[in-house]
Amino acid sequence: MSQLPQYEEPKASKLPLTILVSRVVTLASLVVSVVILKTNNIKSDGYRTFTYKEIYSYKYAMFAMLIGFAYTLSQIPFAVYYLKTGKRLINHHKLLQCDFYGDKLLSYLLATAAGAAFGVTADLKKTTEIVEKLDNYFQISYISVSFLLVGFLSAVVSSMKKNGSAKKKSNSNIEKEKVKRRKAENRAMEIDSRKHCYGDSQH
Repeated sequence: MSQLPQYEEPKASKLPLTILVSRVVTLASLVVSVVILKTNNIKSDGYRTFTYKEIYSYKYAMFAMLIGFAYTLSQIPFAVYYLKTGKRLINHHKLLQCDFYGDKLLSYLLATAAGAAFGVTADLKKTTEIVEKLDNYFQISYISVSFLLVGFLSAVVSSMKKNGSAKKKSNSNIEKEKVKRRKAENRAMEIDSRKHCYGDSQH
């Protein structure tokens, strides 16, 4: 019987480092974007301050970035451990699946937030070019959304790299299960054959 090829983690100098760097870039980009969006405000009249809360797309972007920040921050220790040891801190396949889908959901969330924020910024900037203060406000908003886009792209990189690793490991586990079943079947056939031989010898 041919020996089952064992699953091997990608080299520690490549995949774990890529995942950690992408996590850090995502985290840093979201922090910068949140700070810029939060502090970007103008006095629209004598007493009223215009902030991101006035625009639903910006509020959604802020929500998405805060969720992304919390999730990415929670993943940093796992990425550091993976880089140092070359092994997953939590290696149970169910938890790895949750981690995989968590990355996917984060990517979709940041993608929709970046798209909505870019779209509303472009539209509103066209209608407010004659108002210098509002024009400056949306210019700064572009910077915030740009960092959000960088965060999204780095999250996608991390998700894609982990996806490739998860597929390899899943295929390895499937092959292992197949080999176990074949061994069990061969064992059962061997025991059955011995019983028949023993019965024939008795006659």
